[in-house]
Amino acid sequence: MNPVFYEQIMSLLGLIALWAFWYYLWKPQRVDSFRQKLFDLRSDLFDLAAAGSVSFNDPAYSQLRLLINGMIRFGHRISLGSLLIAVMHSNDSPSDPLAAWKKNVDKLPKGVRDQLLTMHSNVQEAFVKHLFGGSVVLFIYVALRILYAVTKAPLLLLTGKKDIRNFTVSYVRYKMDWERNRVAKSGTDVIEARVLDEEQRRTGIKRNPVYAQ
Repeated sequence: MNPVFYEQIMSLLGLIALWAFWYYLWKPQRVDSFRQKLFDLRSDLFDLAAAGSVSFNDPAYSQLRLLINGMIRFGHRISLGSLLIAVMHSNDSPSDPLAAWKKNVDKLPKGVRDQLLTMHSNVQEAFVKHLFGGSVVLFIYVALRILYAVTKAPLLLLTGKKDIRNFTVSYVRYKMDWERNRVAKSGTDVIEARVLDEEQRRTGIKRNPVYAQ
């Protein structure tokens, strides 16, 4: 067999194997992991209401629960493409249900308010990690940003603009999380608002609330 032809065949088989691994193994596992995190957060939210900290009929509870359910429902559709489309059409929606939810949360006592905001923050964190885990482009972008920061590190250290604490493993992890959140922040809010609006329309929960676990 021609060596060049053989190498081409092997390269093609390798690409097919990588595609099969991503599509049939990595992608389903990533979606399942994302949904499991949301199931856990939804359970924590239910426990908070069951303990009497917030009413099941309070919009601060019901809307956050709807958001989590919507994220679970549409988890398999989250991608860089959906993020870009959401950002481009961010001004098309006549209302912002996420902003309305935040106003309802602000009416609650500080302790409960902080717990709900923390849960929402955890939902956003899970979303961002899920998004980056499924996008090679976003992963490479963050990796290049981190590489750039590491390359500049010696100069910053010598000039005194940074100290040795800024170059630990924990700091690098912090920078990675910060960079991911910075990139996805605006799109995350838009997607959450759209998901929440879709769940409200689908369930009619404003007119007929149902809060079963």
